[in-house]
Amino acid sequence: MSANSLGLGLSSATSGYRAGATYRLKASTSFTTKPARRFVVRASAEDPDAELEKRLEKLRLAKGATPYGQGAKATEGKPPSKPADAPKKAAAEKKEYDFTGETVYYQGPPHRGDLAVNLALGATLLWLPLTIAAVGRAAFVNYKFTDKRLSVSTNAPWKTEQTDVAYQEVKEVVTVGRGVGLWGDMVVTLRDNSKVELRSLDKFVELKDYILARRDALAPKGDDGMLDAATLMGEEAVAGGKKGSKKGFA
Repeated sequence: MSANSLGLGLSSATSGYRAGATYRLKASTSFTTKPARRFVVRASAEDPDAELEKRLEKLRLAKGATPYGQGAKATEGKPPSKPADAPKKAAAEKKEYDFTGETVYYQGPPHRGDLAVNLALGATLLWLPLTIAAVGRAAFVNYKFTDKRLSVSTNAPWKTEQTDVAYQEVKEVVTVGRGVGLWGDMVVTLRDNSKVELRSLDKFVELKDYILARRDALAPKGDDGMLDAATLMGEEAVAGGKKGSKKGFA
């Protein structure tokens, strides 16, 4: 090949480019992309050990095995469960007494001296609540003592009730004198340790002695004619000859 022909070929090949220019070749390539996967980590609400135990228990049940703690030996020797709503007989039972044919020993309202003193002291704002209570007692409360029971009745427009206490249920009687000994307050403690209060009671010392005398007269007696100490102290006799703890009178 001659030099002239070579030069003509080079000049024709480079005729489309400018001298001094920089050119970059771009290769046409295609890429296939896949969508990104999302990983969500969820915390188990249950304990892993508990979840494992559940799975093992399901496997045992599937194989026909008895789960641990549910066999016949596990329930052997256990007493049958009692219903939770069964009431206790000792608390539910309440002895009823017959008050027919009774004789009234004393009946009347609270002592009027209590009302007079509280009205006199009612001029001071500090004593005013006690004055209102005294007026309410004098107007609506009535005491009654018979040979079988003592009663405290309230007949107010907003409250009507009556409390009857048989002398056999009396455990202890405590009195406190008021108004220079003209009247007093009485607290009667019953065998179940509940208390009945009688405020501003007239003849409170005489009525205390009468309650104790009627309690002793109506209390059950033993074979020798003596009073049963357990009954007087408000305690039930224990089977087998055992004695409960005794408390003396105050």
